[in-house]
Amino acid sequence: MRYIYIMIIAVMALSCSQSRMFQKSLNNYNAPIGYLHDSKKTDVPATDSLVVRLNDYPIDSLTRVSKAKWLFVPLIVFNYFELSMGVKLGQKSIQEPYGDFFAGSLKEESQRTGSFGISNREYSDSLYTLDITIDTCNTTSKYKRSSTVIYFLYYYYTSMSEMGYPAETNLHVSTKLWKGNALITEKRYSIKRKQPFLNAGQINSDRLRSNFTANMVESLSLSTKECVDEIVRDINSVIKQDRNLRVASK
Repeated sequence: MRYIYIMIIAVMALSCSQSRMFQKSLNNYNAPIGYLHDSKKTDVPATDSLVVRLNDYPIDSLTRVSKAKWLFVPLIVFNYFELSMGVKLGQKSIQEPYGDFFAGSLKEESQRTGSFGISNREYSDSLYTLDITIDTCNTTSKYKRSSTVIYFLYYYYTSMSEMGYPAETNLHVSTKLWKGNALITEKRYSIKRKQPFLNAGQINSDRLRSNFTANMVESLSLSTKECVDEIVRDINSVIKQDRNLRVASK
């Protein structure tokens, strides 16, 4: 019984050490975050101007790893150890500041499908102003490492494996659209996306971790794309209604 207690304590210490080492390793990888240009360009003239004010969300600087659970099977001729870890994406794993990416994505989408142009001009009664607040921006996943040791009479056999899991992004964004000092509309966007991850066959851990990081960044990118698409569509609709009211009042 004492031997089992010692083994359990040793395994707990090992699992903590492995999760810290894995976090350090994972922060050596980063991936570009790109905007998907899959929307069809419209020919609607951008007759109205929009000023965007983005209140950035402070994403953690580092990608964080937490120990989720571990499993240890100590037998006389067979030992099995498994460590499952939770991973939360940080800015260091993204090659571009996320706030810049969000603002740039909104500008790109407005140029493709917007009935407005984003302006750098100062406040004016005739200008629309969009306040954007990123309330929540979390991209998480899981990663598992396992090892097996089989003892024979005079030698032993060991094997290790790693596996990544799908990434999940939760993005919540609040917007307020103003015309001068008048609040026209406000809305909150909630995006939840699960990005599949394919564990390729025979690749080394470096390649697997790099692909794992890239998949988390892609999940964030596609979630942002979905949110930006909805924002641009809603602004188009509101500006169209406001324009029709102005025409009708003349």
